[in-house]
Amino acid sequence: ATKAEVNEAAGAARAAFKSWALTPLGDRIAIMEKYRDLIKRDGEELARLISRETGKPFWETKTEAAAVAGKVDISIRAYYERTGETETASGATRGILRHKPHGVMAVLGPYNFPAHLPNGHIVPALLAGNTVVFKPSEMTPGPGAFIVERMVEAGVPAGVINMVQGGRETGEALTGAEVDGVLFTGGAKTGLAIHKQFSDRLDVILALELGGNNPLIWWDAADVEAAAFTVVQSAFLTSGQRCTCARRLILPKGEAGDKAIDALAKITDRIRVGAPFDDPQPFMGPVVSPKIAES
Repeated sequence: ATKAEVNEAAGAARAAFKSWALTPLGDRIAIMEKYRDLIKRDGEELARLISRETGKPFWETKTEAAAVAGKVDISIRAYYERTGETETASGATRGILRHKPHGVMAVLGPYNFPAHLPNGHIVPALLAGNTVVFKPSEMTPGPGAFIVERMVEAGVPAGVINMVQGGRETGEALTGAEVDGVLFTGGAKTGLAIHKQFSDRLDVILALELGGNNPLIWWDAADVEAAAFTVVQSAFLTSGQRCTCARRLILPKGEAGDKAIDALAKITDRIRVGAPFDDPQPFMGPVVSPKIAES
């Protein structure tokens, strides 16, 4: 999408905002529940699409498709738990807390969970009465289009959910458009740039879920094999392409550390690596691109 097309999408979201914000909560919930049911209906199709675009094993992408549907009920519960109207009194002073929709949300999705993670931003935003402009990762554009198509099929009105496809320039155009919030899951460098861009805009909501460099500490493990299994699962699940994956392992010196390394080596040797739809299923597929492999 060009800058002009991004601005057009943001304008459509702005034009649709008032009507969607005034739509009764029950109606918004009903549309999101219909969306949930459509994702359940087409869950295997979504999982296959994610596998084709990311290389993740089919068994894993089926869990992602299920999480997309599951996010709706989670978000509805969270809405009731965290919103509403409360009143406090202190002498002659009365305080009232109310919640209202904030505006147009820009959502930028990552490649590692191309349906689940942006869906986790979009569904709560729509339930709360906000409108959305969504840019999927350019490396995995299909699952983003898939979930938007199902939202439209579920009855989300025109302009309430908008999608723009593209790479870095499209993303920069979106964060530079007239938006009231930026909801981003992805790399720390990009998140830092977004944070700096809006450092003087306290009216813009920022939700930045960024990559990590996680240490895992092995200490006094009574069951060495079980501990090794946990480490390997953390390090190699999704080919290590998760912000929660272990990046560094800190071991005790001496015999305990040597036993840990031996156990890890034996389990690592058993990891089955393969294509997404291989039979038997692999534990780990490829990384998403040569560029990512080199970084």
